[in-house]
Amino acid sequence: MFTWKPIYAEIAKKLPEFEDHNEVLVSLLAEWHEQGLKVSSVVDKDASDAEVPMDEIDPFTFFANFNRGVSDDNRRAILEAIKGEWELLSDLPKDFDGLPLMSAQNSWFMPYKKLREPDHVKELWQFYLHCLQLQSADELDTNQFDSCCALRRVAPVSLTMGMFWIRPELWISVDKKNREYAASLGVTRSVKTGSDYLKWLEEVREKTDKSTCEFSLQSHLNSLEEILQPDKKDPMPPTSQSNRNYWLLAPGRGAVYWDNWFADGIGAVGWNEMGDLLEYDSKEAMAEYIPKVYEDTGPVHVAHMLWEFAREMKPGDVVFAKRGLHKICGWGIVAGDYQYDESLDPDYSVRKIDWKESTEKTMPTGGQLPLKTITRMTAKTSFLHQMVQWYGEIPGLESVDPAPKPPPPDPPPPIHDPYVKSDALADLFMAPEQLESCVELLRRKKNVVLQGAPGTGKTYVAKRLAYLLMGQKDDSRVQMVQFHQSLTYEDFVQGYKPSGDGGFKLENGSFHNFVDAALAKPTLPFVFIIDEINRGNMSKVFGELMMLIEPDKRSSDYAIPLSYCSDLEATFYVPPNVHLIGTMNTADRSLSMVDYALRRRFAFVELDPGFESPVFSDVLKSADASEELVSDVRSRMKLLNEMIAADESNLGRGYRIGHSFFCPTDGQPADSEWMQQIITFEIKPLLKEYYCDDPSQLSTALDVLNGSDG
Repeated sequence: MFTWKPIYAEIAKKLPEFEDHNEVLVSLLAEWHEQGLKVSSVVDKDASDAEVPMDEIDPFTFFANFNRGVSDDNRRAILEAIKGEWELLSDLPKDFDGLPLMSAQNSWFMPYKKLREPDHVKELWQFYLHCLQLQSADELDTNQFDSCCALRRVAPVSLTMGMFWIRPELWISVDKKNREYAASLGVTRSVKTGSDYLKWLEEVREKTDKSTCEFSLQSHLNSLEEILQPDKKDPMPPTSQSNRNYWLLAPGRGAVYWDNWFADGIGAVGWNEMGDLLEYDSKEAMAEYIPKVYEDTGPVHVAHMLWEFAREMKPGDVVFAKRGLHKICGWGIVAGDYQYDESLDPDYSVRKIDWKESTEKTMPTGGQLPLKTITRMTAKTSFLHQMVQWYGEIPGLESVDPAPKPPPPDPPPPIHDPYVKSDALADLFMAPEQLESCVELLRRKKNVVLQGAPGTGKTYVAKRLAYLLMGQKDDSRVQMVQFHQSLTYEDFVQGYKPSGDGGFKLENGSFHNFVDAALAKPTLPFVFIIDEINRGNMSKVFGELMMLIEPDKRSSDYAIPLSYCSDLEATFYVPPNVHLIGTMNTADRSLSMVDYALRRRFAFVELDPGFESPVFSDVLKSADASEELVSDVRSRMKLLNEMIAADESNLGRGYRIGHSFFCPTDGQPADSEWMQQIITFEIKPLLKEYYCDDPSQLSTALDVLNGSDG
């Protein structure tokens, strides 16, 4: 047994040679694919969803090529090709006993390039090298483990599989079969972090004297025995696939009853005032009675749900339990007919359900479950396919098309030219390094505030940053609002508005609608720009968003009901593809300090006046300005801004005057008369406001502004 171990060890020690040029591994896979070997695809997808050749690969994904759901002969053929290419000394394995396998359709440890973080592959290589160097399991860097599990397409199950492939003497994978075997020994710890895994591993070793490989083999033999004896696994009479239904059921609001349901082997619906549902001989009879006990409920809708639970759900049907609109708690098989249990307080309509799995899963970004308490999901092929991907074998779902037919394609989107750094720098008065820093902050922090003195082009820069982040000038994914003191949470997020018929209706605000649009296109970045962000009462306007916009809260795991929503199942969250850019005028005396709680959620970037930028000179010269005039403007404004910045007791850097005052518009020629108008009617009034209580300083500032003409 375990004749695969020598050649696996040789491959594991060879792979580090390709860390810095892993494109060689991709080339080998492409070559073997051409030869007919059953290796995984090396076709990647870029930001536009176009197919492109893969140009990088992590070591675990390479290992998965011969550790996935293909035949042993195919695995042996791949290993034979590797042995020949690298002149390995070990014999080809005679068995693959105890090896946990990835799905043949889902064996990458990385997402497509369009969703892949820049350091995704690098992080996996670093962790791989770390695992190779360990002398004992106690030396595992749990921070590295957690960092890898935070990457898309990597989880404790897949990562520990990879660790077992390369160091089987140290690790046991936490795949479903091993977890079930461990649970039979009394080890039921959930593994979500590296620390969890080390504790789970220690507990398993305390419960068995088997080696890691023997443990893995035994777990797979146990699983095979269950498959060969289905009546032990599924005691109720079998239901034909054509008659089996699949249901989605809510264990109360927020799945508050889930733990009890799972422990007691039941599922239930409320509406206890209806009594025994079998006493009603039709949906219509239910609908007629419902308003007598539930005045504010849609009787037809509720009657349909209750009728389905009592009359149409059958033993052998599959039930998925849900938590809110974004999570599945687990699944089970209906094990008995409907009962009205008067022993419960309050009385409930119940069914016996043989719950098989309680692992919580989160719907993919943009995916939302039905709001109803009970929903028939039999025809929802995409949903059922997702359940198979998560939970594996579910009765009857072998009939589900593994590749559900996609909906009709949307009309082709408008074609936008690429927008790159040179496009942004062509009309921005800032250094390339600062521009790159702003974009990186926006990607990492999600939320950025551009702050600066009047005329530093904050709003103008915000739009260019949005285009650069998106890689194209697509205004359909950019929205701008301006905050003011009258703006409310109801305008921005959600609130009741007059309905036009004398009543009120719940309407979503501008940001809520923007988030809905972003959820529909989860792979594309969206940018929401808030001009003059410090002019609004931010704690009041943002409400729950104070938590939801935090970069580490950008998933449905943190979805919560909004203030005005009466249904706790209808939750809201801000997805990771939504970015916020605020602008803030640092010279506005009328505004209070930015809320510290909000300040923690944004990165702040100060924009300086750009008079010295080469772009400033180019802009003026394109409007027929002479070299002398450009130099004159620069000289005067440099001296004036130095004076303002030095006056820290009254003004300071935040009150310097920006370049935007001197940007010609509408084809206006940039001559001496133009400059004098700006000085007289725009700059001087601003200085008078700055120095309204200090005539002496005002006189000095005006002398500096007037220069030799003073």
